[in-house]
Amino acid sequence: MLALIFAGLIGLSVATPATAQGPFDDWREPVVVELELAGALNGERPRELRRGRIELGPRESFTVQVDPYDQRGRRFPTDRFQMGVELERECDGRVSLSETYSGDLEFTAGRSRGRCQVVLYVPGNLNLEHVLEFDVTGMGTGSYTRRQAEEVVERLYRAILQRGVDRGSRAAAVADVQAGNLAGQVSSLTRSREFNEIRRRSQPADLLEAFYAGILERTPDSAGANDYLREISRGRHAETAMNLIQSGEFETSLPSR
Repeated sequence: MLALIFAGLIGLSVATPATAQGPFDDWREPVVVELELAGALNGERPRELRRGRIELGPRESFTVQVDPYDQRGRRFPTDRFQMGVELERECDGRVSLSETYSGDLEFTAGRSRGRCQVVLYVPGNLNLEHVLEFDVTGMGTGSYTRRQAEEVVERLYRAILQRGVDRGSRAAAVADVQAGNLAGQVSSLTRSREFNEIRRRSQPADLLEAFYAGILERTPDSAGANDYLREISRGRHAETAMNLIQSGEFETSLPSR
């Protein structure tokens, strides 16, 4: 198995002193001079891992296989190999790391959306460093459980129509959200005659407060309120509601199943 060295630094530099760099052919002991990485989402076939962004949905896992080679092109002895791992602080709540039984690295996404970087390196060799960028996305339009879809529909009605969902609309709306048509539900509510009447008698700030209260169950904060207020003032009600309901804050508040 790989021997892992964990670090929680913001920067990407490695504090371990570097050994002398140069031709290794005359060295008797094997030295790690190359790493081959393969990776895949759980259940998929591993492929060569190139630099780039790895997109994960909440709680999805991505496995990385690391094969070290020495100066003569031979596989480095696994019982002597150490892999250093640094996770940015931005990874907290987004990406966690564990080691599988076979020694591979398993990165699992949390429920906090956003990007963070993970650095894989060989201690003592500053030239052997691989940066992996993870992008944890939202749940996706078709991955809500029934209980979650019911909560989504309830909050949409409270936010947009400022009332609870009526019994006659509940079943169809929940099925629509579960089928992946969240955007269609939002569009239908914001284009309804009922919402147009609410909009006619309300100021943009009033609508924003209703959106926050219904979807996030709190008052608007100064950080995001100005941007959303501009969107609502331009008539972009559906877009504002979608941004709020697909936010990490909202998704974290949903029932786990």
